[in-house]
Amino acid sequence: MKNLNLLSILIYALAMGTLHAQTPKVHNTGSMEDMGNTYDLHILLDTISPKSHLYGMGPYDRMKGEITVIDGKPYFATAFEERKYQVDNDWDIRSPFFVYADVKEWKVFKITSSFNCVEGIQDVVASIAKAKGYDLKQPFPFMIKGPFDELTAHIVTPRNPEVEGYREGVKSQKFTFEETEGELVGFYSENHQGVFTHAGSFVHIHYLKKDKTFMGHLDEIKTKSSSYKLYLPKRK
Repeated sequence: MKNLNLLSILIYALAMGTLHAQTPKVHNTGSMEDMGNTYDLHILLDTISPKSHLYGMGPYDRMKGEITVIDGKPYFATAFEERKYQVDNDWDIRSPFFVYADVKEWKVFKITSSFNCVEGIQDVVASIAKAKGYDLKQPFPFMIKGPFDELTAHIVTPRNPEVEGYREGVKSQKFTFEETEGELVGFYSENHQGVFTHAGSFVHIHYLKKDKTFMGHLDEIKTKSSSYKLYLPKRK
């Protein structure tokens, strides 16, 4: 009986190990809930390795903007002036919290869907991932590419007068785009609320415009039923 129990434990451990290895490991440093009012920096992106297939996101510096890394290409966006934004590329940037994964291969699923809110994206991603055998208890990155009827994204701005770009009473700027194309890059997790997803949400999503001239944190989305490509990390 003892041998049988030991065998069962070993089989379970191997199965769990397989689940953990199904998708690339998601790493995070720092957390939303621990930023406080000082927004201490916890990671220099240039120290992350490997970079060639890196995907990640977080605030830029001490809430100076947004960072998104897509397939080893870093983008950071700022909005220091009213109704204006700027997107730059550099690895020499820091963040108070950052979530990332090295994804060498993606599995592409063609879907037809309409999105009327961020939660709707969360539901679609979870539904398809579960149907395809992904373990929803493990965090994973995802992407959605296609045309979007209308979406709104924000870029955070500094909250401390000592930080470049500070404007009193302005914590972020929102920008709305209609009939736009690009990609939504996100991380799904049911266990990281307050870490890299907001309370009450399982997703953290950024939007990168197709021409790479805008990038920000997705707030709202409205689309009629259309064809999209959903990218999930290829399982091993």
